[in-house]
Amino acid sequence: MDLVILDLDDTLIDFATTRRIAYEQIGQLMTREGLDAVAYLKACTEVDRPLFAQFERGELTRAAYRLRRFSDPFERIGMAPPPGLVEAVNRVFMDCVNDSPQVHADALPMLQALRALGVRTAILTNGPSDGQRRKLRATGLDKEVDHVAIGEEIGASKPLARAFAHVVDRFGLKPAQALMVGDSPELDHDAALEAGLAAWLLDRPGTHRHGARTCIESLHEVAPRLRPEGGG
Repeated sequence: MDLVILDLDDTLIDFATTRRIAYEQIGQLMTREGLDAVAYLKACTEVDRPLFAQFERGELTRAAYRLRRFSDPFERIGMAPPPGLVEAVNRVFMDCVNDSPQVHADALPMLQALRALGVRTAILTNGPSDGQRRKLRATGLDKEVDHVAIGEEIGASKPLARAFAHVVDRFGLKPAQALMVGDSPELDHDAALEAGLAAWLLDRPGTHRHGARTCIESLHEVAPRLRPEGGG
């Protein structure tokens, strides 16, 4: 395998943890405002994924997604937000998840091991460009890989085949020479296979280990599985 393409959030970066911390900070802000933090945060979790899917498909602009992910929950709990509160909530969230991201402990060792094997690496992520770039700068991950592709910048997001093709073409390779590793069964594993790449699902909890997909439970598994037999 000549190229390993990696998802960013919840593959290299522990986005779930920083999102939880950000929601805790938002809850504190709601409480200070005298609002029902529990109901509001529950509504946030309910509306975010469908809205983000619309952003991925190009049906929502970045600005509209960011506005609605924190304004729609107010509608859901039946109240109008105080002036400026949605913007304040969005700032709290973005400052936390983008400027204080946590890199998974197995991410950098894997990238270093792949470099030692002579395997090139790239990141392919669907998140909003400015936020993802902030995460990359904060973690230094942009300097640890050979290429970064962000859906909003290249005009195609996973699961579209042309998102994967953009990365493969960047290296002058064929799809079969590339491996996609990520935590999403549909966006990372299944879509990569459809695009002609090999694919491994990063399944840290072991939820899919007995299914049909090729799974790994740690990024530490990547380099050893690619190392030629008899290698050091």
